[in-house]
Amino acid sequence: MRQSLSVSLNFKISLMAYLMNKIESKLSQLKDKLESTAFLVSKTGSEKQIHSEIVQSLVIVSEISKLLETGNNSQHEKQYSTEESKEVEKVRSKLNLWAKKPLNKNSRILNYYLKLERSGMPIITESALKSGLPDLITFKSNFNQMKYISAKNNGKIFDQYGDKVMLWEPIIPYIREYEELVFHREGQK
Repeated sequence: MRQSLSVSLNFKISLMAYLMNKIESKLSQLKDKLESTAFLVSKTGSEKQIHSEIVQSLVIVSEISKLLETGNNSQHEKQYSTEESKEVEKVRSKLNLWAKKPLNKNSRILNYYLKLERSGMPIITESALKSGLPDLITFKSNFNQMKYISAKNNGKIFDQYGDKVMLWEPIIPYIREYEELVFHREGQK
């Protein structure tokens, strides 16, 4: 029970830190957009430019609202079984290793998933992942191990519903930390 509470607390702390970082970034973007819009209005910029800046500002406000909603929903976080809590800790340690080994098969699958997600793909499918990693001959077996809790797997990362693939909810804050490490190192936004 104590370990479950510890994982739950670590989850909340990680999620809140991640959300605060994202919100600060979005607020900075919003400030820049509003300053730009104010400049265009005061210098009689084109209506099209002004409209574009306002729309982009509204998108940022919407993104901030979603982040805040996520934070509020985390207040009512589910309690996880001991087995799930142990799996979360296993994944957390694996992610640190994978971040240092981008050629690791599991790391490649996760990184490609995150690239698709970052590109704005609304639904990520197993077939999209597989087609993006044609040289990974063992894709199917590695991917399958990333969907289940098992003593011999490398950690549950995904849930799958039909062909649709999603990150396993309890590990999302750790995946976001991993994502920041991996994509920041690669110089990507």
